[in-house]
Amino acid sequence: MKSSKPKEWTEPERKRLSAMARRRLGATEIAAVLGRHTGSVKRMAREMGLLLKK
Repeated sequence: MKSSKPKEWTEPERKRLSAMARRRLGATEIAAVLGRHTGSVKRMAREMGLLLKK
């Protein structure tokens, strides 16, 4: 079984996450746009000090 390594966040992805959080989008919508898992988006938002819509 192949173990998958988490994909690193790029600076443009971080900027898009920040912009979408400011537009009050939820983690699910942001994850769909960025092509990432919802949990990954929530974790990065928390690390960046961003608040996401529930």
